Amino acid sequence: MSDWPPTEWIDRCAQRILHVDPEADDDMAVEVARAIALFPRTAAMEPEFAVDFVVRELQQPSPRFDRRRSAR
Repeated sequence: MSDWPPTEWIDRCAQRILHVDPEADDDMAVEVARAIALFPRTAAMEPEFAVDFVVRELQQPSPRFDRRRSAR
């Protein structure tokens, strides 16, 4: 999770989730933040950028959260 302590990264990520999704509650935001932290690509980003990235990807027809180009 970049240079952030894990709990701070998740907290900042959850705060951004609450900002972009006013219908989310605190527990859901933390759960989603933890899920975002599991992906190496998003975990390497600043927390707010990670949330913005996920939001953009979810708007795509085929969201991609990893860097793999081919199936394993």
